[in-house]
Amino acid sequence: MKKFYGIILMLGILFSLTGCRNLQLQGGKYTGKDRGEFAMVYEDLIFLRVKAGKNIPGSLTYWEWGGKYSIDPDTRLLSFDMERETGKLWKFSYNIYAERNAVVLEDLSENKRFYLNYEYPALRRKPANAPKPFSSPGVDPVYQQLAPIE
Repeated sequence: MKKFYGIILMLGILFSLTGCRNLQLQGGKYTGKDRGEFAMVYEDLIFLRVKAGKNIPGSLTYWEWGGKYSIDPDTRLLSFDMERETGKLWKFSYNIYAERNAVVLEDLSENKRFYLNYEYPALRRKPANAPKPFSSPGVDPVYQQLAPIE
């Protein structure tokens, strides 16, 4: 009987330490090369701009939507917190998946996959007219020259 309680205690500790992890995309911008589509992600919010589904009357060139999303841990399929009618149109035209550093649009009307790849932020550059440092890198930071040497 003591062995049984020990096993239950171990399982309880194991489950409390592992916790439940909520899957999320990396925050930032995801862009596609082919059709002008993109996604912007911040924590559990997403803004999508995808090409409108074919053969849907009254639709524009692009569909845009922003709101909360979630990822199914088994299939990596994204589900969106959108109104029912809009959700039906999107599910009829697209399956949207999360992959490493990409959002995958599976266009069901064309039977093709389009990748929106993560854009890594560029390093911040100084403007051309920014003042130049007087010393070279690696010099003692306390020491500064009196005047620039040219």
